[in-house]
Amino acid sequence: MKRFFCFPLLVGCLLTTQTTADESLPSRETATVRVIRQVQPAAAAVYARKQDGRSGWGSGTVIDPRGYVLTAEHVTGEQHLIVLAGRSPLRAKRIGTVKENDLAILQLGGPAFNRPASPKYPLDGTTPGFVRLATPDSVLLGETILNVGAPGGRGVVVTRGIVSAVNFIGSNPLSLATQSSLGFEESLQFDAASNPGNSGGALINMHGRQIGVVKSSVRSEEGIHFAVPPDTIRAAIPKLLYAEYRHRYRTGITVNPQRDEIWITSVEASSPADEAGLRVGDQIVTLDGRLLRDPIDWEFSKLDLRAGNRIRVGLRRQDEELSAELLLAERKPEAGIEVEEPTPGLLVRGANYDPRNPDPLADDDRPAGPPDVIESVTATPQDFSGEHYELLITGLLKIEDAGLYRLGIESDDGSKLFLHDRLLVDNGGNHSAQRRTEWAYLGAGFHPIRIEFYEDEGQQTLELTIAAGDAEMKAVGPDQLFHTRKSD
Repeated sequence: MKRFFCFPLLVGCLLTTQTTADESLPSRETATVRVIRQVQPAAAAVYARKQDGRSGWGSGTVIDPRGYVLTAEHVTGEQHLIVLAGRSPLRAKRIGTVKENDLAILQLGGPAFNRPASPKYPLDGTTPGFVRLATPDSVLLGETILNVGAPGGRGVVVTRGIVSAVNFIGSNPLSLATQSSLGFEESLQFDAASNPGNSGGALINMHGRQIGVVKSSVRSEEGIHFAVPPDTIRAAIPKLLYAEYRHRYRTGITVNPQRDEIWITSVEASSPADEAGLRVGDQIVTLDGRLLRDPIDWEFSKLDLRAGNRIRVGLRRQDEELSAELLLAERKPEAGIEVEEPTPGLLVRGANYDPRNPDPLADDDRPAGPPDVIESVTATPQDFSGEHYELLITGLLKIEDAGLYRLGIESDDGSKLFLHDRLLVDNGGNHSAQRRTEWAYLGAGFHPIRIEFYEDEGQQTLELTIAAGDAEMKAVGPDQLFHTRKSD
């Protein structure tokens, strides 16, 4: 009898003990769970239809609550559909790309479908969630990251890993040991699982900030994936939006994109900012009374401005709080110069240099002597040869129609493009072939250009490219390149 009653008593004791143990277990809401919950509303699945009719998919992240999505350029197409958690599918348009960085911005539009049987979406009509970009100095080698994207177009999923390298540049250590350069296109390397469709998605740190845009993988190796780093993203945002060029106005303000605060780094002479008394070192805090988060917020806010607008900027100058009113000036195209006898081709001079010089373009010792004439921009003029050499190319760029143009210089090793004697594009440093671009608003006529280039044992690549607006970049042809001995 005792054994019969002891058994259920023992079971009861075990159940009581188990219940007590369950109540004492730690919460399963880890830091990872909290970060995922925070960023999930901003994680986008991107579906694109290309110009040739092909369809594809990728990922993106809402980085501004006004509905702007950051993604990879190679993900985008002519038409876009965006899926965000809790919302009906939305149409989106591409408003800017920087192909050399593989970055693009999409702007969310209205619902993609209008079907009576569609389910109700709880977040429709509300402001989108968004993720803030991290600053470059906050990225740590070995820190935990989340890869948030839509592999296979199946919807947003999350994988976890670490930052494997903070400044991967694709060169082997031996070649790096013989060079001194800041000209390489750097990437973040990470090991979280990443598959086709993750491109354009976000790498998120454990503070919930985006530290990268996923761009590629090494499929022949396990756990080798790459992302555009935060300094490249932040530097590209003004070129992606080009608000002051797009809407033809000037503030005269340049800010440091790499900080969380909005610090003015230059004030253009005789600009609205100059006339309003703004100074280098001022911190912009508000715009028309609205508190600004960071330089990203400042750039997106400028998309709403137009020439003739009066804006009020709240400033912090040391310990003083100030306010300034700016009347935004109309941006006019840079006028071409008059040329009486333009001659086809450019003028080029070459010289050898000492390879122990880490940056031949930094000194004032330019190639001299009688120039040769070349039909187009090239790293290998016919009458010049050398192992370590630099070139000085001068001439005129002919613009038929006034408008907004993107000018680019592609080179291996260092190159710089000057327009009207001011530095427009800096592609300096030892590196493999890569392109850098910048916007210019040009009037019809001839525009003086100067290209400085050096070759340090590489592919001997040098090309000048141009595009009208957002058109595809193309090499500048001989029909646009001229010179005159009088202006040389």
